[in-house]
Amino acid sequence: MSLASRLKPFLPPIALPLARSAAALIRRPEWAYVPEGWQEDDPRGQGWHHPSVVEAQRRRWPDFVAAVESTGPLGIGHEAVRIEAGDILNHNILISFAHVLGRAAAGRDRLSVLDWGGGLGYYAVVARSVLPEIAFDYTVEDLPGVCEAGRELLPAVRFTSDEEEALSRRYDLVFCSSSLQYSRDWLAMLRRLAEAADRWVFLTRLPLFETGPPRAVVQRPHWAGYHTEYISWVFSRPEILEAAASFGLVLEREFLVRDGSASAGGTPLSYERGFLFRVSRNEG
Repeated sequence: MSLASRLKPFLPPIALPLARSAAALIRRPEWAYVPEGWQEDDPRGQGWHHPSVVEAQRRRWPDFVAAVESTGPLGIGHEAVRIEAGDILNHNILISFAHVLGRAAAGRDRLSVLDWGGGLGYYAVVARSVLPEIAFDYTVEDLPGVCEAGRELLPAVRFTSDEEEALSRRYDLVFCSSSLQYSRDWLAMLRRLAEAADRWVFLTRLPLFETGPPRAVVQRPHWAGYHTEYISWVFSRPEILEAAASFGLVLEREFLVRDGSASAGGTPLSYERGFLFRVSRNEG
């Protein structure tokens, strides 16, 4: 019998997800390298499909929206166990996004955005809050279960789980936060995202090494209430920038995100960065 099962008679229902997460963390570390690399048939490539992901995010949704729409700071992490507004890291992430929105919206009253892997539409809520003067044509691409929940919570946002539909048009801004690394063929994905961008591409929360080829890691994010594990890449910084340049993207600004706070197999995952690119095919 699992630890969570033994504790069940003594815990209120709301505490059971945390008990399960704690038990899972005792068993295995959150991060580990995948020495064989990301194999095509690795079931962890489907780890985000687990229903606990949407369930956990929906529980936190009202608190997230209330925090964003308040007058408090934007130090809000939508995956935090407890939604608060005082986290410096998340403040940096959301203010960087606000900067990018302002850059993309300069001289305009409307802005079309593709949010790739955008979850329940968290950044759409942030966009509406920080730039209320702008009319957003906002599209979120994500998994079917996520999109189903998102349509219910944000009917003014377009949600689609169809990659071809999402990429069938051009957007003023293509935005990709902590999602490119979950594409096994990330290079082809980056090319398609670049092709869908009319003016700007913002890639952020990218896990990076300074040198070497991309490395596969597995994450077990049980602390967030996700009873699953999923595989992803840690990229080489030069390789990301070279690939972006080859797809017609010109680096406009680099953003700090995180420095070595996560680890895989005891080795730091180096750092995370964000990159705002201009689409050079439109220049001149």
